[in-house]
Amino acid sequence: MTDSGNPIQLSPKDLIGHARGIIMNRFGLDAAQALKVLRRMSQVTRTQMCVVAEQVIIDNDPVEALRRLEADALGSG
Repeated sequence: MTDSGNPIQLSPKDLIGHARGIIMNRFGLDAAQALKVLRRMSQVTRTQMCVVAEQVIIDNDPVEALRRLEADALGSG
């Protein structure tokens, strides 16, 4: 981890792992279930999974991250 305050400096694998941990803690899921949630968020918003992961980390809240990504997708469409 290069700088925990700046998720952009993390590799995509590290971003996804960190976001998966946030989702696991928030919803009480195991690693596989949390990865499915992250993948679904990516599919629903048509956003790369590492970008979704970065937003989850920035917001530290998967629900808020999804709202933000959906709003961005609607605004750019």
